[in-house]
Amino acid sequence: MMQGIDMAKKAVEKAVNMGASQAEAIILVGSTALTRYTHNAIHQNVVKNNTVLNLEVVIGKNKIGTSVVNSLSENAIDQSVERAIKIGKISTPDPDFKHYPEPLTIEPLPDIYDSRTANVTPEERAEAVKTLIETALDHDKRVTWSTGAYTVDTGTYAVANSLGVEAEMTFAAASADIVTKAGDDAVQGSGYRAARSLKVSDFDFGAMARSAAEDAVDSIEPKLIPIGEYEAVLTPSATSTLTGFMGRLGFSARSYQDGFSCLTDKIGSQVFDEKLTVHDKGRSLETFGARPFDGEGVPKGTLRLVKDGVPENLCYDNYTALKDGTVSTGHAMSKAGSSYFRGFPMPMNMVVEPGDAAVDEMIEDTKRGVLITRFHYVNAIRNDLAIISGLTRDACWLIENGEVKHPIKVMRFTDSVLRVMKEIDMIGGNSTVEKLPSATLPALKVAKFKFTGQSEF
Repeated sequence: MMQGIDMAKKAVEKAVNMGASQAEAIILVGSTALTRYTHNAIHQNVVKNNTVLNLEVVIGKNKIGTSVVNSLSENAIDQSVERAIKIGKISTPDPDFKHYPEPLTIEPLPDIYDSRTANVTPEERAEAVKTLIETALDHDKRVTWSTGAYTVDTGTYAVANSLGVEAEMTFAAASADIVTKAGDDAVQGSGYRAARSLKVSDFDFGAMARSAAEDAVDSIEPKLIPIGEYEAVLTPSATSTLTGFMGRLGFSARSYQDGFSCLTDKIGSQVFDEKLTVHDKGRSLETFGARPFDGEGVPKGTLRLVKDGVPENLCYDNYTALKDGTVSTGHAMSKAGSSYFRGFPMPMNMVVEPGDAAVDEMIEDTKRGVLITRFHYVNAIRNDLAIISGLTRDACWLIENGEVKHPIKVMRFTDSVLRVMKEIDMIGGNSTVEKLPSATLPALKVAKFKFTGQSEF
């Protein structure tokens, strides 16, 4: 059977033979196995298989046509080539397009595929969910139910272009989430835990369930607190929301070129607290999304984003790099299928250098503040100032004079990521570090965090 890279090369060759001046073909053959449950019972145990061919052609100098099909049959490839060329011929020229990436040496990264992870059975996923549910229920009689999911993704990604790029990789990754509820509806508490790894052998489902259940019980009978400004102790999950928007609204060359980056004219200046140092480590196995190359076949590496609070670099794909007269940093997003961030290079393997504080120390250092587990429904309000707004979710507490006083109800926050990350009191040590979808990072304690709304739940 022909490999993905061979099929991609074949599609490129067909496109050039039919008149394209340049061509790029990307193939993703993937599988997502999902076991989802709620109210202590599995309600979905499914597998989705998908094949995507994304073909892009250039007609003349800079007229671009794209076609996407979900088949690698001879007929489907032929039709895709014909369609892309037709679209390219009637497209408006793109003056910023120069050429596709040229080939560079790519070092393989075989450890992103673990056969044990790739071959988890439906029965094994169901058994893991059983452990999550039963462990939570056994923790305390006040625990009522749990909900969540256990997912395994596998795939092969191949990219070829007419300039000579030929790259292929196979990967596997797993994730597990649990939300546990305790108490009755009027005073219900909620706890959350998640795990992400390239190896399912890293997961401790019992420990996850116990931690979520403990938070659920401890957050029964939440109380309202006044809106206003608080100190905040942020778990890695909560911190990742801030770094995620920081990456998208600040470090993307696309946002910078389009004029809405929150770091416009700030590269090289003291923007964040001097305690903050951040790298994007595209190949590092300490990140969840480690890959040998990016979405268009450019090798990934390490890019320092922030050094002692000073932003240093932007993330480029080939298109934005040539527009600025520089080279790609290996941050092209996948073009396989639909993607909200297609053509929007940004850091996806952020690693925040840990400090040496424990969460208990952060709490003890807090005069009046909040301990936040995670955020929910967060959106950008003003891109150029990195102002975002959203809700707290699952087990948050008020802290007074170094002690956790009581759980708090859901609060709305509206604040600038730049402002929040300007005053970091403490950074958690290695024991607080968690591996999340786009970042690996510790807990943080920040001096200022603004709540702008309350809820009754």
